[in-house]
Amino acid sequence: MALKQSFPAPKKQKISYSSGDSAHNQVKMLLKNLKEKNGVVIQITITDRTTIELPAHLSQEEIDARIANYRKLHTSKI
Repeated sequence: MALKQSFPAPKKQKISYSSGDSAHNQVKMLLKNLKEKNGVVIQITITDRTTIELPAHLSQEEIDARIANYRKLHTSKI
């Protein structure tokens, strides 16, 4: 008579993947929280499709300097 060894059946493990949606939602929530911390902002329209947000407490000279800096750094997009 031959002995038959029985091994327990391997357990099926569930594999969880981080979905791209949850990562996207985490980034959206992070940006939302940062905006709330920064306080009041103003939106400056650079082109029809481009706007930037700047803190509302900036003087007009500082705003102009930041707009000039944006245009200098993103000349290919304007």
